[in-house]
Amino acid sequence: MFLEEINLSFIQPCTTDSKRIRIIATPSRDVSELFPYLNTYLKTAIYNKKGQTLTYNYGPKIIVITKDDIKVSKLLNETDAFETLDYIKDFINDCYDKKDSITPSEEKRNLPSPFDVYEILPRLNCGKCGESTCMAFAAKLVQGKYKPNMCSQVRAEGHESMREELENIYLTLGYEL
Repeated sequence: MFLEEINLSFIQPCTTDSKRIRIIATPSRDVSELFPYLNTYLKTAIYNKKGQTLTYNYGPKIIVITKDDIKVSKLLNETDAFETLDYIKDFINDCYDKKDSITPSEEKRNLPSPFDVYEILPRLNCGKCGESTCMAFAAKLVQGKYKPNMCSQVRAEGHESMREELENIYLTLGYEL
């Protein structure tokens, strides 16, 4: 086992959502040597080699791992915090166990933005999704608040390629359809 434990050291209200919390935790050892492996293992991670950080989304949660600590924002409560830390410990240990079969990558990915999604959408601003503009829909899709099929145009016959492109972006962002 690579990582024995992750100890919670800080809890505060989340700065981006007052109904949620954010935490800082300390791993039992430096995990930065695994960053290139985790970058391959976590398809939606953003690895910053120079800054020695690995950032990714886990549902609505934002996780930033450095050599010294792990920061998680947008947690529901303390129970969610401990469950998320267990999840992080488990995937780090799983990655370590499989590292001989993982090709390490130092690639810095650029994840799709709302603008990338907007370019695919029909841009009719019909409002059937509940948003007044397609750009607002695109922003909510990137945040994981909307799924691709919530756009009526994407569900319409003849728009299979649009649906497929949006679903690929959605999966790339780490969400499940």
